Amino acid sequence: MGRILSVLIIVVLAVICLAFIGIFGRFPDEWEWVGIVLAGFGLAMATPSIFQMFWGRAVVELQFEVYPENSERALAIFFKNPTVKSRILRMLGVKREVVQSLTAEIRISDVGSNTIIVPIRQARIYSDDDPSDSGNNRIVLPPTYSVGASIMVAHWDNQQKRAIIPPDRRKQPLPLGEGCYRADIIIIVDGDPRIISRQFVVGKEADDLIWASKNSPTPDKEGSQS
Repeated sequence: MGRILSVLIIVVLAVICLAFIGIFGRFPDEWEWVGIVLAGFGLAMATPSIFQMFWGRAVVELQFEVYPENSERALAIFFKNPTVKSRILRMLGVKREVVQSLTAEIRISDVGSNTIIVPIRQARIYSDDDPSDSGNNRIVLPPTYSVGASIMVAHWDNQQKRAIIPPDRRKQPLPLGEGCYRADIIIIVDGDPRIISRQFVVGKEADDLIWASKNSPTPDKEGSQS
């Protein structure tokens, strides 16, 4: 880190010196050099903070998956706050910030009629920091190399032989009939809302419960989208 800072100071001093010559048409004298050196140190010390401000902010990525849940099929969304990948940024001391508050809500509509089937309900978020696996309405999401949290949008109930929307604190589970639906996922990251929409298909069998390819009703056999 010390070597990087030294290089930054030299580069900044060179830029300031060239700018001085370009403006005044002469080489700096002794006292002007003092000001240039102090300015160079100031800018070099501020540079990592500037990089952190732009490239170190928390970033929540979504991944849509189909996975077995207690021997039943489920549609899930995984959340990830990826670490800083650039080696240069890491050498400059840039680190991914922690998401201090992450909440998720779900709204489901019928694709054909655009009718809202499931009004907005808060989703339970399951994370590595929840040993009880009971889920939370709000979590903290630190930087991770892998998936850090997830929510369930729907799951297949083998007894009822149909897809079920999970309950929240005030609403009961809701069954879904066959059809194509659009899930609007509202995630609120540190107070900043963001909406991601994705279609999914409900059929007669568990294997028919699947994510569609983005906004197309065509089933996505891989079932994932970052």
